[in-house]
Amino acid sequence: MQNVELQQLIEASTLFRDVRPDELAAIIERLQPSHYAAGTHILERGVWHGWLHLIASGHASVLLENRSDGSVPFAPENAAHEQYVIARLGMGECFGEMSLITGELPTATIRAEEDTSVWSLSQTDFLTLIGTCPTLLRNINAILTRRLSRTNQHILAHQQCEPIWLACLEQTNAPQEQALAIHIADALASCTRKRVLLLELCGRDVSVAAHYAIHPDQQRPTVYECAHDAALLQKHTASNTTSDGQHFAAITYLAPEQEESGTLATGILSVVADLAIYYSYILLVTTHHTPTHALQAVKDLSQKAIVVISDGVGRDALHSIIEHTPFQPAIFAAHVTERPTIGVQDRYATALDYPVTRLLPADNALLKRCWQEQQTLQHIAAGAELSKAVHFAARFIARQTVGIAFGGGGARGFAHLGVLDGLLQHGVPIDYISACSSGIITPGMYLIGKSVVESEEIFLDIQRHIVQWRIPRTSIFSNRGIKRMLRELCGERCFEDLTTPFAMVAVDLTTRAGVVLERGPIWQAALASVALPGIFPPVIVGEHILMDAGMHDPVPIRLVRKMGADILLASELGGQEPPTLESATPWLRDAGSEQPGHSLRKEQRSPHMIDLLLRTYDLAMATIGMHSIREADIVIRPKLHRVSLRQFSEGRKFVSAGREAVEQAMPALKERLPWL
Repeated sequence: MQNVELQQLIEASTLFRDVRPDELAAIIERLQPSHYAAGTHILERGVWHGWLHLIASGHASVLLENRSDGSVPFAPENAAHEQYVIARLGMGECFGEMSLITGELPTATIRAEEDTSVWSLSQTDFLTLIGTCPTLLRNINAILTRRLSRTNQHILAHQQCEPIWLACLEQTNAPQEQALAIHIADALASCTRKRVLLLELCGRDVSVAAHYAIHPDQQRPTVYECAHDAALLQKHTASNTTSDGQHFAAITYLAPEQEESGTLATGILSVVADLAIYYSYILLVTTHHTPTHALQAVKDLSQKAIVVISDGVGRDALHSIIEHTPFQPAIFAAHVTERPTIGVQDRYATALDYPVTRLLPADNALLKRCWQEQQTLQHIAAGAELSKAVHFAARFIARQTVGIAFGGGGARGFAHLGVLDGLLQHGVPIDYISACSSGIITPGMYLIGKSVVESEEIFLDIQRHIVQWRIPRTSIFSNRGIKRMLRELCGERCFEDLTTPFAMVAVDLTTRAGVVLERGPIWQAALASVALPGIFPPVIVGEHILMDAGMHDPVPIRLVRKMGADILLASELGGQEPPTLESATPWLRDAGSEQPGHSLRKEQRSPHMIDLLLRTYDLAMATIGMHSIREADIVIRPKLHRVSLRQFSEGRKFVSAGREAVEQAMPALKERLPWL
C-alpha cells in the first residue's frame, strides 16, 4: 500500500519533476512516512522541527498570525481570530524546506484539516540529497521562487482584487434559470469598468456560464490547467473589453472536465491567489456541481459572500452556508413569482430566518430568450425588472448602491421634484430613500406612481389643505385637511407595498428620540413627519407623540446609510449657510439717530405669528442640516430664493432649479458611477 501511495506522490509532486531514476531511488530510500489526525499541527510557527514534509493524502492549511499591529499586510478583512488560513495544501505539495535551508524557525503553522499522511525527509538527508541530486535542487529553487511570487501576488491582490463567493442554491433544472451568476458578473464588469473573472467551480463540460462565452479569449485557462502549467496564467491578461469599448466578464472553471474537478487536490485552489493579480473582482461561483473539497477553500479565499437562493429552496440549505462562513452573507431570493415588494421580502426573510437584501423577480421568458441568443440581460432588456434587480446585485458587490435623503423645506420642496426627475433622466439608480418633513412628498408620490406633473399639482393643492384654522391648544392649524388629502392620495398603501425601500423620520416627544417610520400605513407616517411643532398637532400612536423631525434630523443621511446605501446623496433645500453672528450696533445707532416723529422710514410691521414660527423653524433646520449633510458623499443643493415655508403657490418655479442642481452634480456622480 505504501508503494502505491508513494508512486502517486511522485507523480503528483513538482518536487520530483524530471528527477533521474538514480536520484529518485536515493530520495525514496530516505523518505519516512507519518500520519496526522485532523486538527493536528504538523508544523508549529516558531518551533524547530527539522523536517521537509510532502503530503501524500488528505490536506492541510497554512496558518499565519493576525497581528494587532498590522504587520501582516495581507490579512483578510474577515480575519477575526488569532490565526487565519493563508493557503491550502494538497497531495504532492511540500513544506518546511525553507527552515532546513536557512536554519531559521518556521514562520507559519501547518494544520491537518483531515486525517493526513505525509512523507518526510530529515534535515541531514535533505542537505545530502540537494548536494548529490541537481534536479532536486533545481525543483526546490523553482518551488521557492513560485512561492515567493505567490506571496507577493497575494499581498498585491489583497490591495487590488476582491474575491467574492457567489453561492447559487438552485431548485430549477433549467440551465437558463441557473445562469444568474453570469448575468451578475456581466453587470459587474459593465458598472465598474473593471476586470472581472467568473470562476465557476466545476468542470467546463457541466458549466452554465460557458454557454455565454461569445467574445474572443473570454474563456480563460482553468485552475487545473494553470496549476499544471504556470505559463498559462499569462492568458488571463487578455483584454476584457470589446473593440467598441464594452466590458465583459472573463470566464473560467475548476477543470476542463467535471471528473477532473472532482479528483482535484484541494491545494490546487491556491492558483486563485495567482489569478487575483490579473483582476479586480473574482466571482467564485459554487453550484450543486461544486466538489465538496472545494467549498472550504472558497470560504477561506473569499472576502464577501453573496447567496442567490432560488424560490422553493429551504432554509436548511442556506444555513449550511451561513454556519461555515466567517462573515455575514447577503441573501438574494431569486425567481420570485410575486411582485417584489418590501412586504414579500419581509416574508422571505421570515421563512429563511435570515435578512434578505433584495428579491430577483421571476422572468423565465426573458431568461430563455437570453439563453437562445447567448446574450446577457443587460444586452437583451436592460430596462426589465429582472435586469434592474441583477444590476443592483452587481452594484451591491461593487459598493455602488445609491441612497438619497430628501430634506425638509416647505414650499421649497418643489425643487425635490426637479432633483428626482433629473436623477432618473440621467439613469442614476435610486435604491434607498429617506425623507423628512415636506421632503417626503416627492419620493412618496414617485413611489406610488405619480408623474412629475401630477406631483406639481399635488404640491399646489397642499396649501389649501394646510390652512385649516383651529382654536389653539396644541397647534394653530388643524391637520384634518392634510390628513384627508394624504389618505386620498395614499389610500391603504403601506410601506410594505413598495418595491423600493423608503423610510420617513419623525421625533417622539415621549422618548425624546428620533424614530424611523418604514412599515405600516404611508399616510399615517407622512402625517407625523410633516407635523411641525406649534403649526400642526402631533400624531398620537399609543403612548408615543410623533412630530416633524426637522429640528432633529432635517436631511436624514445616516438613515439611508443604515438602510444599506453605499453612495449617499442629499437633496438639501437650505440654499445657503446659516447666518453667522454679526453686530447689531449699526442698526441700533441708526434707529437712535432718528428724531421722534421724524422717522424717514415706515415702521416695520411684525410678521404674522405663523411666519415667525416658520422662520424660526427654517433657521433651526438650516443650522442642524449643516451637520446632517456632512456624511453625504454628494450634496445636491438647488439655488433657491427665500420664500415662506407655507407659500406653495410660489414653489413651481423651483422645479427647474432642482434639475439644474443635478446637472452640476453629474461630474461627481459619474466619478462614483462610471457606467453613467
